[in-house]
Amino acid sequence: MDASVILKNKDKNNIFNIGELLTIGKTLLRKNGNSNSELESILLLSYLLNKEKSDLFLNMSLPVSLSRTIQYHKWIRKRIDGMPIQYITGFQNFMGLEFSISEGVFIPRAETEILVERVIAIIEMMQKKDGLLFLDLGVGSGVIPITICSYFQERGIPVNFFAVDISETAIELARQNAQKYNCQHHINFFQGRLFEPLQKLKQIIRFDGIISNPPYISTAEWGKLPDEIRLFEPAKALLGGEKGIDYYEKITLESPAFLKPNGFLALEIGHQQKNDILRILTDNTDFQENIITFKDYYQQDRGIIAFKNC
Repeated sequence: MDASVILKNKDKNNIFNIGELLTIGKTLLRKNGNSNSELESILLLSYLLNKEKSDLFLNMSLPVSLSRTIQYHKWIRKRIDGMPIQYITGFQNFMGLEFSISEGVFIPRAETEILVERVIAIIEMMQKKDGLLFLDLGVGSGVIPITICSYFQERGIPVNFFAVDISETAIELARQNAQKYNCQHHINFFQGRLFEPLQKLKQIIRFDGIISNPPYISTAEWGKLPDEIRLFEPAKALLGGEKGIDYYEKITLESPAFLKPNGFLALEIGHQQKNDILRILTDNTDFQENIITFKDYYQQDRGIIAFKNC
């Protein structure tokens, strides 16, 4: 289905309907080796038409305009070329919230939802909830602070964040997402590398918790990643040095100066990095011995939480 065929059909007053477009999209994707062709053809068309997936099935005979038919074809071609669906549609769902996503910004994964759930549970156990302040290092599209802020905002608990990212594109996108969920007054954004923007402030600010999903792909792993990731997502948001632990060493070293007593450091990790990160944390005498580790949906190691000494 190329644009010339679509235009030719238009001349014959033969407009494609939803069912026909889904069939064409699925066929093209499958023909080009996509194993999730049916699901992805549905997902792309639902975003394009701004309809729930169930609405597509209830309206299979509904005609689709020529302009949207051509756009759907372009989206299918982009997907065939390997572009992630999130960059094509401009959206990613995260814990029930829909975040804007753009090229040049890391695409949030479902594994990070587990990290956020763990952090929410810790915050809920805190006795004093007034004036809580947290730091997100490597904010990306903003899913971590915005999801947490939104969760507690619904419960009448003001939770505030400082959020840092080296990418100006990411910071701008995160600001837009914060406005979408009315969190813009609870999150202060800073562009820079890890703690550097905070070190430039006139006074030292200490946080109740520091959260980060830093780059943790090793040099060896990078070459094995699917093209969909390696060719489209920003390398600086993924690469963590030769062993993938460079950022953990820096964050662990510097975070105690920015944590309140008993404040926590919550980190997402690569599934083969638990022992390395535990060693880094236990070698740092600023942290308590009771370190929490947790797994992802596939029962692979995915996160670590440590607490600063009193």
